[in-house]
This record gives sequence, structure tokens and C-alpha cells, in this order.
Amino acid sequence: MITAYLPHGGQLQRIELTPDSTLPEGVVWIDLLEPSQAEAKAVERLLGIEVPTREEMQEIEISSRLYREGDASFMTANILYHAETPQPQTTAVTFMRTPRATVTLRYADPQSFRQFVARAQRQPALLVSPDAALCGILDAVIDRAADVLEIGSKDLDTISRDIFGYDRKPDEVPDDESDLEAVVRKLGHIEDLNSRIRDSLLSLTRLIAFLTLTMAEQRGTKESRTWLKTLARDVQSLNEQAAFLAHKGNFLLDATLGLINIQQTKIIKIFSVAATVFLPPTLIASIYGMNFQHMPELNWNFGYPMAILLMIASAVLPYWWFKRKGWL
Repeated sequence: MITAYLPHGGQLQRIELTPDSTLPEGVVWIDLLEPSQAEAKAVERLLGIEVPTREEMQEIEISSRLYREGDASFMTANILYHAETPQPQTTAVTFMRTPRATVTLRYADPQSFRQFVARAQRQPALLVSPDAALCGILDAVIDRAADVLEIGSKDLDTISRDIFGYDRKPDEVPDDESDLEAVVRKLGHIEDLNSRIRDSLLSLTRLIAFLTLTMAEQRGTKESRTWLKTLARDVQSLNEQAAFLAHKGNFLLDATLGLINIQQTKIIKIFSVAATVFLPPTLIASIYGMNFQHMPELNWNFGYPMAILLMIASAVLPYWWFKRKGWL
């Protein structure tokens, strides 16, 4: 699908193009969403550029992701999408800066693109030029990454309170049956999301640096260069925030695993104490269960009660000793 955007009469005009369409006058942004081969060829014909294939977009070499061909610049970055789902993903998006229009090529629909379109409809000034459109899209992508990081930070705060019981009253007994396994799963999901954000921010850092150099050499507008500097600072701050969240997530994971080990240790301690308590009575019962002919206690009238009392006493004494030492 080919969608062209241009400011018209103080409003944002959106035009759906076909492979046979001509380029509208004043268009500043052309969005290619899962284009067919014919649609890609049409854009190549209209702008005189070579649209990269999907396989070329997936390449990880910097030279394959950031390059120039004549007056056109091609920049590919990993953009986060499906962040609210259990399986967040990143998708490669190629930004093509040409003298006539900015072109985006993507095979997914990240929320940041929809947010930018909605913002541009309220503020058509965001699409006054191809460079403004490109910077505006990058700004929306970075804002979306910031929103997801904020959600991740709040989730980690909630998990931290659940783990350490900050909201628990002083006289309230902690819940040893809490589902720490579910906490580990949540931390794993947050870490997966955070790693994808860091991957996206890394690619955006390289893209913005390349675009800044390109605009400096090709005399981009002062407003666009200033905007790019702001975006570079935003990405740097988000990288620092993502690194902090990763460190905090690792700390909470270690704390959760430590609590799991403590619970397992308590269970093993219970079994150890039970085995120790019942060991002396078992020994006494084993002695009097032997089938020797000469055992004096067999003929006693109080032999049976005495054996029972010995077994009870031998069980109570270890239990009392453990309680006195504070091991129970």
C-alpha cells in the first residue's frame, strides 16, 4: 500500500496511490506499508531511487543499513512494535531521504507511525518539508520507546513491592506461598522488552548520527539540524534509562531467586528437623523390636509403657533443643 501525505489548506491531506498514479504536487512523505513489487517499482519510477528489498533491510552491516545513492540517503533502523503483547517484536524500517519527499518502507505497523499521523493531523506544520516529516517520524518513534520504558519502570516498581513487601504492615506475616515463579516470568518479559528497546535505540543512534552528517554536508535546514540534536540527546537519555532498568531487573531477578532458595531451604530444614526428631524413637523401637531370647524388659509389667515414654521423651527433647536455639 502506498500512502502519500501533504499539507493542504492548513490540514493534512492523505492520498492513496496506485502503481499507475503520478506523484502529487507538494507531497512530503510517502509511506510504503507491505508494498507489492509493482508498488515498489512505482515509487522507484516516481522518485528515481532504488527501493531496497525486504531481505536487504534485514542485513545488519552498517554499510547496508546506512548509505547514499546520489542525492538520496537510505537509513534502516529497528523499530519496536507489539510492545503491549506477551511477545514484543522489532521490525526493520527503512527511511529514504530524497530531495522531493521522505519515503518510509515497512512491513509492520508500529504504533509510533499511527501516533505521528494523528499528531500531524492536529499539527500540519509537522509536514512542512520532507526533512520535517522525517524528523517528526523519528521523534514519534523515540517518544513511543520512552512510553514503553516508563511502563517497564512502573512494572519493576510493582514487582519490587511484591518481592520485598514494602506495603506489608510490620505485624503482618509475609506470604511464603507467593508465586515467585510468576515473578520470574514477569521479569523475563520485561527484560525481553527492554533488550528490544535497547536494540532499537542503538540503531536509532547510528541513524541519527548518519542523518546529522548528511544534513550538514547537504545543507539541511537549521530547524531540522537542531531537531536532530534534540533527538540525539533524547536517545542518549533513553539508553541510560534502559541500562538502569536492565540493572534493576537483574537485581530483582537475583532477589527473587534468593527468596526461592530461602523457601527451599525452609522446606529442607523441616524435613531435616522431622528426621532428627523421629530418629531416637526409631532407634528405641528398633532395639525393642529385636528377637533375642534374653531381653530383661520383655518380662516387665511396665516394659511397654516405659518404651513408649522413652520414645516420646527422645522425640520431645530434640524438638525442645531446636526451639531453644531458635532453629525453628
